[in-house]
Amino acid sequence: MKNLFLFILILLFTSNSYGDIKSSEEFFKAKDYQMALNACQNEANAGDKDCQSQLGRIYKNGYGVKANQETAIFWLKKSAEQGQMYAEEMLGDSYKQGLGVPINYQEALSLFKTSSEKGNPWAFNNLGNMYRFGLGVNKNPNEAARLYKISAEKGNPAGQTNLADMYRLGELGQVNGDEAFQLAFKASKQNYSLGFNMLGLLYRDGIGVRQDTVKAIEAFKESIKLSPPYRASCNLANIYYGGYGVPRDLTEAAKWAELGLKVNETMCMNVLANILIVGNSQIPKDYSRALTLSKRALELGNTDALNTLGFMYRDGLGVDVDYEIALKYLNKAIDSGNVNAVVNLGKMYQKGLGVPQDLNKANQYFQIGQAKYSYLGPGLKSFIKDYFEKQAQATTITASSDLKAVTPQGKQSSPPNSISSDKQVQSNGQQTIVLDKGQQALLERLEKLQIQIEALQASTNTINANQLPEQIYTSAPRKALVIGNDNYKYVSQLQNAKQDAKSMAETLKTLGYNVSLYQDIDEKAFKKALRDFRGSLAGGDEVLFFYAGHGLQLGSANYLLPVDIKGDNEEQVKDEAVELQRVLDDLKTKDVKFALAIIDACRDNPFKTSGRAIGGRGLAPTTAATGQMIMFSAGSGQQALDKLSKNDNNKNGLFTRVLLNEMVKPQVPVDKVLRNVRNEVVKLSKSVGHEQTPALYDQAVGDFYFVLKKTSN
Repeated sequence: MKNLFLFILILLFTSNSYGDIKSSEEFFKAKDYQMALNACQNEANAGDKDCQSQLGRIYKNGYGVKANQETAIFWLKKSAEQGQMYAEEMLGDSYKQGLGVPINYQEALSLFKTSSEKGNPWAFNNLGNMYRFGLGVNKNPNEAARLYKISAEKGNPAGQTNLADMYRLGELGQVNGDEAFQLAFKASKQNYSLGFNMLGLLYRDGIGVRQDTVKAIEAFKESIKLSPPYRASCNLANIYYGGYGVPRDLTEAAKWAELGLKVNETMCMNVLANILIVGNSQIPKDYSRALTLSKRALELGNTDALNTLGFMYRDGLGVDVDYEIALKYLNKAIDSGNVNAVVNLGKMYQKGLGVPQDLNKANQYFQIGQAKYSYLGPGLKSFIKDYFEKQAQATTITASSDLKAVTPQGKQSSPPNSISSDKQVQSNGQQTIVLDKGQQALLERLEKLQIQIEALQASTNTINANQLPEQIYTSAPRKALVIGNDNYKYVSQLQNAKQDAKSMAETLKTLGYNVSLYQDIDEKAFKKALRDFRGSLAGGDEVLFFYAGHGLQLGSANYLLPVDIKGDNEEQVKDEAVELQRVLDDLKTKDVKFALAIIDACRDNPFKTSGRAIGGRGLAPTTAATGQMIMFSAGSGQQALDKLSKNDNNKNGLFTRVLLNEMVKPQVPVDKVLRNVRNEVVKLSKSVGHEQTPALYDQAVGDFYFVLKKTSN
């Protein structure tokens, strides 16, 4: 008996009972990478494709072992040869980056396509990268976005983050901060490091969310906790180096920059180079290392390093002064959109360094720096501030005469903070300067730079209250259609929708809207109300459509439900319900000045209790036409709260009550109002353990206001 017990023990410890991919994944999730490796080693040797893929993953990323790309390639190839889709994608990524194998974009594309055909969301994401950056294919942002969306819809955090980045940067035509925020938030919920990094960027720049440096720093630090030092460390370094929202701290900046160097992050290289040029009591100046870091960053594609190298050669920092090289670097930096290089080039014209001294041209460049002040590094900010303070003290020209100054031909001069593309440029209201072709070409590049930066600034939504017209709301005709449905005959009834519609109608009337209010309307009345409303619209109107009630998505389309909907099947629902796109198209065809659609219909599936599997919870993402804004009370797949608790006696649902409170605040642009609504709804829903993030789709042109100024008592 004793011998039998010993024999069983020997079997347990020699048969590698935990030796399979399931056990390996469990160890991997627990971050016990050595055990994960051990659990799969024997099976991988025996030809198990899943364990071979796991070993490739471990060695490729250096999980618990020293990264070894040759070993990773060995296992990934074995697994991919057996058709393991994750191994195919990881092997493709190795070919894309040149990890353990020469860079081969065609091989990478082939592997990504094969893997994506099997449904691998990571492969869709990587295919998106290829089209986004033109790796082995022509750049195609629309195709990249399509692939990212497939990946994101499958729940892949990398696809969500990359699509968010495209929306953040406006790569699909316009910045869409709201979509960027929702996608980044979803990625961060999966503890994806780059998802937190994206959240940090959005909070840092105030895109899709209120600007909040503290939250940005928290998100960046969370990103670093979740993965090896990565982009987030460079973003932290940049915040502390520039003193953006926090006291400037070169020591703290250098700490984070050094962290990013461990994974060759080029932004960290350039930030650290600038820190070493400035130095402080704890960080000695080191021009030689700064030069090395900047050149390395440029080699790896960081165009900001062009500006750094430009002023290093201009000022002889770690190198002999060489104005020709300095001009080359600075001009290339300007072409890449770097406003710091504009000011640095202006300094060369100011002092005649390598170019004929030209104070007028220098002044033009400095004016661009002044107009784009927030984009300047700390040293150039100080320079621009001092320059214009001295200029203001020296000039005897009043602001009024400056504005009225005209050229000898009677042409009004350009405003102080603009650049004219005419051959004749008015400077300081005194002298007309004729530009040669070379100067004109440079000015055209600067104008292109201005356009790029203005696009970035469009998301800041700042306004000078003193410039607002003296009226409560705009003089444009205001019209609103408001519908609230509670008492459904054949599906679950609601409690707040009618009251939400009534409250909204009352508020809109006080804001100058001609309101058509309908409650508990059936299909015939619903569609007639839409026809009548469309017929009342004219070009130049400011229009609002508000709907509270049941809604659902079928495929990629959203439908609003009349109270007599039966919906025994999807086709019947499509016939009896009102497609939201029809409402949006009606607004578009009338060429109204501004159209806002607010849909509070993200409740539970109305057909669920009747056993009919029609549609799902929430509404599908949509697209606004030019001049339109659309807001859903909750994001895709989310449920909108009517109450915060059983003791919540507010007569309105959560979303509408917040909206009613925010929309009557004076001097706040509509897009800012809606972002404030979203932030407050997110905060309140989280307080009761619920996730509700209103979705905003914004293609409006210009600023619009519910209220322009406070009413007098």
